[in-house]
Parts: sequence; structure tokens; C-alpha cells
Amino acid sequence: MNIFRFQSAAASNFLKGASAPGAIRAWLVDMLCWPARFDDPRVEQEFTEDYGRRFADFRRAALVLGTLIWVCFGYWEFSLARSSPVFQPYFAEIFTFRCAGALVATVGIVLAFRLDFQRDTLAHWILLGGLAGMCLCLLVQTFLAPRPFNFTHFFVGFYLILFYQFGFLRLRAKATLMLTVSVIAVIVMAQLLTHAIEADNFAAGMFYLLNVAVLGHSVNVNAERHVRDRYIAVQALAHGNEALQHANAELAQKHRDLERARRDQETKSAALIALREQQREAAEQASRAKSRFLAAAAHDLRQPMHALNLFLAAADEALEARDVEASSKLIGEARKASVLTARLFNAVLDLSKLESGHVNPSYTSVDLNRVTEETVEQLAAFAESRGVALRYGKTHQKPAWVRTDADWMPRVLSNLIANGIKYADPSKAERAVVIVGLVRMPNYVRIDVIDNGIGIAQEHWDSIFQPFVQIGNPERDREKGLGLGLSIVNAVVSLLEGHRLELKSIEGQGSRFSVRMPVADPFALQNMEISPADQALSPAPSPSSLRGLYVLLVEDDSLVRASMEALFGLWGVLFDSARSVAELEALLQEIERVPDLVISDYRLPEMLSAHDVIRLLGAHFSRPVPCLVVTGEAGASTQGVLPERCVLSKPLSTDVLIARMLELTEASARV
Repeated sequence: MNIFRFQSAAASNFLKGASAPGAIRAWLVDMLCWPARFDDPRVEQEFTEDYGRRFADFRRAALVLGTLIWVCFGYWEFSLARSSPVFQPYFAEIFTFRCAGALVATVGIVLAFRLDFQRDTLAHWILLGGLAGMCLCLLVQTFLAPRPFNFTHFFVGFYLILFYQFGFLRLRAKATLMLTVSVIAVIVMAQLLTHAIEADNFAAGMFYLLNVAVLGHSVNVNAERHVRDRYIAVQALAHGNEALQHANAELAQKHRDLERARRDQETKSAALIALREQQREAAEQASRAKSRFLAAAAHDLRQPMHALNLFLAAADEALEARDVEASSKLIGEARKASVLTARLFNAVLDLSKLESGHVNPSYTSVDLNRVTEETVEQLAAFAESRGVALRYGKTHQKPAWVRTDADWMPRVLSNLIANGIKYADPSKAERAVVIVGLVRMPNYVRIDVIDNGIGIAQEHWDSIFQPFVQIGNPERDREKGLGLGLSIVNAVVSLLEGHRLELKSIEGQGSRFSVRMPVADPFALQNMEISPADQALSPAPSPSSLRGLYVLLVEDDSLVRASMEALFGLWGVLFDSARSVAELEALLQEIERVPDLVISDYRLPEMLSAHDVIRLLGAHFSRPVPCLVVTGEAGASTQGVLPERCVLSKPLSTDVLIARMLELTEASARV
């Protein structure tokens, strides 16, 4: 491209007449100097390879055509030998070199049809060698032939060879020029040595031969320059096309990425819509379930509360009539209704706490064998009253250590065993049985509760774990339970890590409830004392055991405070009460005795709580004072301040209150 720009500028200056000698010199240099090689050797190598491949077929065709013309001149020599007596004596020797030239050309054709001929360097060697051989043969023929045939019939052959050399064979300008100069030099030397051609004819022939050489070399230079420029243009176009294809590929990839992103976005949007729809449906189902739960809870709570109100009203009328025996009996029935109300209310609160996530399991190593034995012993009297044989196989005497919650697991076992006792099959009188078994496996321990009761149809397996669902109790007989036991069992097992609940049942034949628990770490503490699953199952403690205790009561509800004070007075408990933390602080400044126990509500006035009561006691007394929190809040937590055993939920029975008060005061006395 730079050469062409230089050439155009030189021609323009020449036509304008400006600096004519310099323009002519530049134009001659541009026309006669062969093109320079590319600066980059790699580009030059690629160019020569492309050049050789592109003109290989053209060179083969030109070589075949030139050989045919060379052979045709042999026929012309035959004719000349028959018609000219002067030429005839030289024919044999001249024809011999004609055949030698034909042989050289044939060898060149054979070599040209090999695959290596596409290499430009090899093609140059073959073609230049063939041309040199044919020029040599023609030179010998020229100087062997007699006058004037050596000039008129043979010397002109050099013009044809040069035409082929410069035009048809697509050779490089530098190589052809070197060969031409060499041939002309040999011709001149041969003429000087032999003077075979007449001087005038030789001078004219050389004049024309030099003109053919100059013109042919100029054509060859421009042809090669054109090919080089075209190669650069083609390469630039190829690079441009490659860049365009690369850009198109990148654009196509981006388009595919965008399309994929669009589809992903549509999928995510559809999934989000579906998730929202599922969440909305789940929320609606949860709301409906909660409404059903509240309706069932309200129904079941109204019944004992209604009975409690009626019993108390009847007892009040009996007292007015001074019928002490009837009023005592009616108050006893009212107390039963109150206990049932408290049990139902506490069960509802327990289930609410489990489902709301307010329960944080406390994992310890528990001897499941000992817990099962204690639970079976506690429920033995209840089973006997229902005519059910309760059995626990004690074939394995060694402990079965599991990792579980020491407070909740006994309740799970108690609920499952009590459930089997309650739903014994009446038709199997004296044969009703509940079997409790322990199965030890390498990674877990399984407790099985098997009964031969009424069984559960498979379509009810899921529904029996719902609150207030009792398949065999359509009349809602409270003697058959509250309908919350299995719900609590399912909630506890779902909450505990590594635990699993299984059910197998055949209607009319019985059921098997199984709970899997992970084996405890053998290096963990294995002497944990397990508290009873239900204090109500233990013998009722006597209120007389509390006589003489000094208790501080912190309760803001006047009705609850009055009822507690009345109980303490009847039990012989010494007490002082306060309605807030501020009143308690003032009371602590006046008392002369360290209290044996402090009983406090959790939520207190002025946005304070039982935590503030505990901190106040710790700051005022030099030794720890046991504290019992009695609360009506399902989410109340004293974790990190008081153990779980120091928290009771309202409402609670007097037996549980007495038992817990004794437990805390006796533990404090031992310390």
C-alpha cells in the first residue's frame, strides 16, 4: 500500500512537471525494483505459502503449454531440413538439443504434478531450472545453426522463453531478473567467442531482447507487487471478517445469555408467584387450622368451666341451706372440674409453646431404660383401674443412654402409654394389654408402645396427630383424654434433633407407636437425674409439709394474689406480698427474716419482669434465695437465669404448686 501511494505521488508530480528528473527516477525505481519482502518473517512465510498454493495449477498449465510449443518447433525444424540443403547437415545435432530440451521440460512437468510443487520455493527451483536448461539447449542450437537460420529461426526463441518466464509462470521478479541477466550474459559471451551471428543482426537482436527483458521485468514487478498488496488486503479482510465473526459470536452468546436470563427470570418469577400462592394457601390453611384449634379449645374449655360455675353455685346454695355434706360434695366436684380445666389449659399452652418455637430443647444423656421403668410404674395404677395389663420387658438390665431432652421425653412416653391404656378394646376384657419394649441399635434406640386396642384405620393416621382429634371418642368424653396427647408427642418429636415418630396400626387389632432417639455420646455425662414426667402421677403431697415456711409473693393481679394468700393462710405458710418490683424493694428493707422461697409472676408493672425480681434478690441477700415463677404467658422464658423446673404455667393445681414449693425449698436447704 505504501509503494502504491509513493507511485501515485511520483506520477502526479511527473505530470505536473514539478521536479521532473526526480519524478522520472522515482518512477523508474518503482517500475523496475522488485518489491521488498514483508518486515514480519511470519507474514512473508504465510505469503509465500499462499502464493505457491494459489498459482500451482496455473504454473502446471503454463509448463505443459510451453513444452508443447517447444515440441512444435521440432516439427518446424523437420520441415526446414527437408526444404533447405544448407540447414540439413546441422539438423541431427540441432534436433538432439531439441529433444534434450523436451526431456528437461518433461522432467519439470513430472515434478510439477507432485504435491510438494505447491511450495513456492520448490516450484521456483523446478521452473527456473527448466527454463535454464531450455535456454541452454536453445543457445547451443543457435550457435550450431548456419547463418542466417541461427538468427532468423533460433535467436527469436529467446523472446518466447522470456515471455513465458515473465508472464505465464508467475515467478518472482528478483529470480526471473537474475536468470535473464545470466542468460543474456551467456549469449553475449558465446557471440564474443564464436561470432556465429552477424554483428548487425546480433546487435538488433540484443536490442530487442533487452527491451523484452526490461518490459517483462516491469510487468513481473507490478504483478508481484499487486499480488502482495492483494494478499495484505485479503488478510486484512480476513482479519476483519474474523473480528466480525467473533463479534457476531459474542453478540450471539450475549443474546443467548440474555434469552437464558430472561427464561430464568420468567422461571423465577413463576416460581415466586407459585411460592407466594403456596404461602398464601399455607397461611390460609394455618389460619383455618388455628381457627379450628381455637374453636375446639374454647369448646373443650367451656365444658369444665361451665360445670365449675354450676358446682360452685350449687355449693353456695347448699351452704346457705346449711347443708354441709352436700356443699362439701359439690365443692369436691368443682375441684375436679377445676383440675380438668387446668390440665386442658396447660396442654393447650404446651402445644402452643411447641408450635410457636418458644421451646429450646436442652439435650442431655438420658438412661431411657430407667425413664421407661419409672413411667410404667407411675401408670401401673391407671392401667389397673382400666383393666389393662401394662408390661415392660426387662430383659436388658444395662442402661440405654440416648441424647434427648430430659424434661420432654418422659412426657412423650407418658402420653403414648396413657393413650394405649385409654383406647383399650372393651371387647377384649381381661385380655387388654399394653406392651412397652426397648430396641437397641448401633446408632439409635427405639421405644415401642404396642397395644391390642381398637386400632386406627389408615385414613386416620395423619389426622390423629391434629389437636382435639379423637377417632374413637365422638362424644368428647373427657375420661378418654383431652385429644392433645398425640399432638404434643408429634410436636416434641419434631422439635428434637435426630428423633422420629412412627405409627403402625390395624383397625380392630391394635397399634404400635415407636420413637427413635439417637444414641448418646459414650463420653458424655451419664448420671442425669430425671424428674418425673408428671407430678400429678406422684402421690399428692400434704400441705402440712409447708407449715412454717416464709414466702414472698410478687403478683400484680389482685384476684390471683388474694387466692394465693388464702391458700398460704390455710396451709400455715408465713408470707408477705407485693404487687410490683418497687413494693418488693420497699418490703425487703422491712423484713427481718430471709425468705425460704419467692413466688413471682413473670410480667410485672412498669415494664418489669421476674428477671428484675431475681436481680433484686441477688443484690439484697448474701445467699441465693430459691424463686418460683408462675406465669400465664406461653412465651415467657427465664433461660440462663432459672432452670425450667422453676417455671410453672397458670392455671396449675394445688398439688403441683405444693410439690414444686417443697422441691425448691428442700434443694435450697441441702445447699
